Amino acid sequence: MCNACKRCCHNKAIRVGPYEILRLSRFLGISTTEFITHYSEAGGTVLRTRGSDGGCVFLNGRGCGVHQDRPLACRIYPLARWVSPEGEESFGHLAAHPQSAGVYGVGGKVIDYLEDQGLMPYFEMGDRYGPIYRRMVDMLHRFDAQANERRADFRRALDDMSEGSIGSPWLDVDAAVAAYCGAEGLSPPESVETTIKMHIEALGAWLDEMDAEDEPGKCEEQTDRN
Repeated sequence: MCNACKRCCHNKAIRVGPYEILRLSRFLGISTTEFITHYSEAGGTVLRTRGSDGGCVFLNGRGCGVHQDRPLACRIYPLARWVSPEGEESFGHLAAHPQSAGVYGVGGKVIDYLEDQGLMPYFEMGDRYGPIYRRMVDMLHRFDAQANERRADFRRALDDMSEGSIGSPWLDVDAAVAAYCGAEGLSPPESVETTIKMHIEALGAWLDEMDAEDEPGKCEEQTDRN
């Protein structure tokens, strides 16, 4: 049980994805573009921390200032979750802060904790974005056969980006959806659920376009036309 001592909210790299960025931006009443600019680092993938004490950018005197829409990493703590390539799910226990005022026990059930912390929608979003992510990875490998060997370099380059920079435009959900709606003549979505649905559609359409451009013979056909 958390007693809001706030000790676990310092010097952590809290990674966020599109769904978390969207929920947090809606909670704050701003766009995802503004959220990434003002509250993120590492190319938009990590919540910013305060330079003075390493505290999370959303930490205030009472605790978490965005508790209602806090990211998955904060919700699941002190549990850890792993999903194998085959989809098998497992959980572990993370070490608590040595001076934590939280109460830890082993008498409860994992499923009860997950439901109490509202984690199911976050896991569902991971499942929904999973196929898109795998297509992106496959696409990257098609263009760069050595991409997998350079993953550590990519991550370091991302972590070294200046605060407020964006490493990939697809993280900016509002901008990506606005461009997609404009191109397709669709009305802008209003709810988080509809925005996520359109974001996934937009990414899928972009990947379809990339696949079409990479079809065998496409380059020769374009050359012949020119």
